[in-house]
Amino acid sequence: MRRQVNRLLYQTIVKFCRAKKLDAADVRGLLGLLLADGSLVRYRCPSGGYIQLTLTAGASESAFLEEKVAEFREYIPTRAQIVHYRTKPRLNGKSTSVLRFRVSTTKLRPIYNLLYPRGDREITQTALDMLGAHAAAWLWAEGARPGSDGKVELARVGHSLDEAVRVGQWLCVLTGAECSLSDDYVRPRLLFERSDADKLKQALKPYAPSSRLYLFSDESWDVSTIRSARTELLLGSGSDQAPRTEKAALA
Repeated sequence: MRRQVNRLLYQTIVKFCRAKKLDAADVRGLLGLLLADGSLVRYRCPSGGYIQLTLTAGASESAFLEEKVAEFREYIPTRAQIVHYRTKPRLNGKSTSVLRFRVSTTKLRPIYNLLYPRGDREITQTALDMLGAHAAAWLWAEGARPGSDGKVELARVGHSLDEAVRVGQWLCVLTGAECSLSDDYVRPRLLFERSDADKLKQALKPYAPSSRLYLFSDESWDVSTIRSARTELLLGSGSDQAPRTEKAALA
């Protein structure tokens, strides 16, 4: 039964590649992007079964969202645009400003069948076996959470411990970096020690999205130093200011 399912999924990906005249290596980047982000919803309409994709981001993540949309359009041309909208007001009357990219197409059905094998989103071994370093770079760019001690937690690795273990083993095979499970959150995360995180970042840096290249760098940023420098730039440190000329009082 499992062989039949794997064969069916492989055939759908091959059909998708032939329709777009792409090779398997190209599609892996798009699959990696949708593995870490995006919501696929299947619905029926008189003209056929469509799959709806939704990508959202805050105002500070607009550059990363634009890069995701550019990656998507490389494989599936669309006239859909990024739009700005505000969420419904909460109980306190406030709402959040959000950027959203939404597109509906039948060309997403093969990807939906691969990433949603039972109708719900699931990271399966079959999907990971088709992905490579390009997809791993998108996964790291989306879910990496650097710590002050050099350790990195990787979110967006599934809803269950089994999915997180599969992703950890997959990253270990690709980059040689080992990790452990962190269950201090509602959804599991992978914890990379500093040496393993550096090893993974070095291996995936050539495939990193340009807007998240800082997550693949070995440099550590001291936020307090940046804030102090910014404050001195705006307000001045007070020690190197030119003396002011005293003016006579008007009254």
